[in-house]
Amino acid sequence: MPPYKEDALDDIPAVGLMLNDLPMMPSTAWAIENNEWSSIVQAYLACVSFVDNQVGEVLKALENSKYADNTIVVLWSDHGYRLGEKGTFAKHCLWEEATNAPLMFAGPGISKGKIIDQAVEMLSIYPTLLDLCNLPAYDRNEGRSIAGLLTGSKEDTDAVAITTFGMKNHAVRSGQYRYIQYEDGTEEFYDRKIDPNEWENQASNENYKTIKDELKSLMPSVNAKWTEHSTYVFQPYFVEQKERTSKITQ
Repeated sequence: MPPYKEDALDDIPAVGLMLNDLPMMPSTAWAIENNEWSSIVQAYLACVSFVDNQVGEVLKALENSKYADNTIVVLWSDHGYRLGEKGTFAKHCLWEEATNAPLMFAGPGISKGKIIDQAVEMLSIYPTLLDLCNLPAYDRNEGRSIAGLLTGSKEDTDAVAITTFGMKNHAVRSGQYRYIQYEDGTEEFYDRKIDPNEWENQASNENYKTIKDELKSLMPSVNAKWTEHSTYVFQPYFVEQKERTSKITQ
C-alpha cells in the first residue's frame, strides 16, 4: 500500500492545505475506516493495466508498419496521482506524487531500457523531438532539449522541474530537493534523500538555507493573472483566488 502518515499535513502552510482540499475526493482516513483503501488502489492499477495493454496495441501496429524504423514514440501523462499519500486521492497539490508523471521516449538512437533519475519537464518534449529529428530549434520554446540525456551524449545534472498550480504557487524539484513557495510567501522544503515521502517540512531548518535560496531564485518572475473566462470552479481555493485577483485588477 502507498506510504501514509496520519499527521503529515500538520506542518503544511494554510495555502497548501487549501490547495489540497478537494471536497469531491475521499480522505485516506475515510478509506481506512471503511476498509476501501485497497479497493481504490486495485481499481487504479486495473486502469493502468488496461491503458498499458492499449499502448501495446498501438506499438504492435507501428512495428508491423513501414514506419517502424523511423518513428519516435513519446508516452507521458499530464500529472501524477496520490493514492492516499498526504491524506487523500487526488492530483491537486505541488507535492511529488501529484507532479511526478511518466515520461518515456523510444526510437532510433535512443538508449533502450535506460532509466534517467533526474528532474525534467514536459516543456522539454517539443524541443527534444526537434533535436532528435534534426529539425531547427524554435526560439519561443521555454523548455530545454533532453535529447543528449536520451542518447547518452551528455548529462544535465543542474536541471530542475518547475510546477505551477494557481497564481504564484510554485514548486521547484531538483535531483534531491523540493522547494515550494505559495502566493503569501509561505514555504515548504524537503530533502528527498532522507525524506522521500515529503513528510517533514524543513523550510525553517537553517541547515538547508543555502540550497533553499538557490531553488528559490529559480521561481518564475512573471505570474499571469486568472482569465475572467476561466470555468475552473470545482476547487474552492481557485474560485476565491480568482475573485481576489479580479478585484486587484479592477
